Amino acid sequence: MTASNWLLLQVKPRQEMRALENLERQQCECYCPLIQVEKISRGKRIHVEEALFPGYFFINFDPQKSNLTYTAIRSSRGVSKIVRFGEEPAKVSEALILQIKDCEKASVSSLNAPNLPQKGDTVIIVEGPFKGLQAVYSQTDGQQRSIVLISLLHQQAPTSLANTQIQKIA
Repeated sequence: MTASNWLLLQVKPRQEMRALENLERQQCECYCPLIQVEKISRGKRIHVEEALFPGYFFINFDPQKSNLTYTAIRSSRGVSKIVRFGEEPAKVSEALILQIKDCEKASVSSLNAPNLPQKGDTVIIVEGPFKGLQAVYSQTDGQQRSIVLISLLHQQAPTSLANTQIQKIA
């Protein structure tokens, strides 16, 4: 499609990819922005891709130029509804879609998955009151935090820090 008439779709919970696949099979141009998220899986820190806007994605649809209808879109597998303001579908500008795509690319390029610390690795604290100190990575503390051992007064004191506050030393 040459014209950009981006609409916002609400999809069923955790079915963004299913709805996206079904609409693309019907020759629709769709866009589901993804983001890299750090999570804990089986005690290890990993990066996974998730939808930036869970439960929503965009479709470029012009009813005058397409043989597809609003009803066909809404009844596609995984789609819950077309987001509307009154009777009019919510339209999203092409400029906003391009900005989201640029942010998505920046998020992926800044990701550095091989630098995840493992138990015993030396890390440096990059934020907070202990900024600049070196510590030893001990273990994960939930999905967003880690426990590190900081050497204070000739002893190693365990401290829980946000994952964003530490960085593995290469």
